[in-house]
Amino acid sequence: PEIIWRSTRNAEEIDDEKNNFPPSLYGNGRTNPTQNLVDAFPDAKGYPITDARSEYDESNPYANRDPRLAKYIIYNGATAGVDNKEIKTGSSSGDDGIGRRDASTRTGYYMKKLLRMSANCNPSSQSTVVKYDCKARYTEFFLDYAEAANEAWGPKGNGTHAYSAYDVIKAIRHRAGITDDSYLDECANDQVKMRELIRNERRIELCFENKRFNDLRRWKAPINEAVHGVEISTEAGIPQFKDITVEERKYDDYMYYGPVPQTEILKWDQLKQNAGWKLQTTNI
Repeated sequence: PEIIWRSTRNAEEIDDEKNNFPPSLYGNGRTNPTQNLVDAFPDAKGYPITDARSEYDESNPYANRDPRLAKYIIYNGATAGVDNKEIKTGSSSGDDGIGRRDASTRTGYYMKKLLRMSANCNPSSQSTVVKYDCKARYTEFFLDYAEAANEAWGPKGNGTHAYSAYDVIKAIRHRAGITDDSYLDECANDQVKMRELIRNERRIELCFENKRFNDLRRWKAPINEAVHGVEISTEAGIPQFKDITVEERKYDDYMYYGPVPQTEILKWDQLKQNAGWKLQTTNI
């Protein structure tokens, strides 16, 4: 019901799981969610984890969180695969531990969203699943509407429509399992706070769907933020969580706009390249 536009039905698919399952599930662990994304998930009551009213616990960071976190991301202690295997991502853990193998996570996390837990990548007992390549889905259109409605009419304005940005975000959060509206109601009194909440809901709901980078560019939001992960160790039986920088990102301001393809530039001498981008020259 969520899919509006999709590819053909693939009845025997397992490539996504092979590419992204942890090594212990015979996967290549290619997509590693960042700590940046994990921190975007609010607590179970919908408060950002940076809010003093949040139930977030630094010593137990995955407890009392937005239920979508457990559905979308494999974190240390989460379960995955046909046997509901517990995945350990600490640096001293087995093959799934951070940096343990070429296929092991670099950030301390593995992607879970878009993967079917009923798929079995074990070569000796492999089982495939039905997959659809979703190109457009229902929730994305409502997130688009919520963003536009908030800018046009404010958090609770609805123009000539039957629902507001507030109504859309409330429905999405309730579906996710966040039924406490205290923080949402607070944002409904401030267009700027509602804008940030909508953008964060978009980040969570559409994660791993190839939307985030272009969202940041169109919002002119920072795109130089370093990629963070978590190093997990144990001292006296107590897990310790240490933030690590996995990768620096370097973007210049002109990169908010993409380059015009050189093949198009060559078609008309009045068409100019976007500022900052240079034409490629080839010596023949």
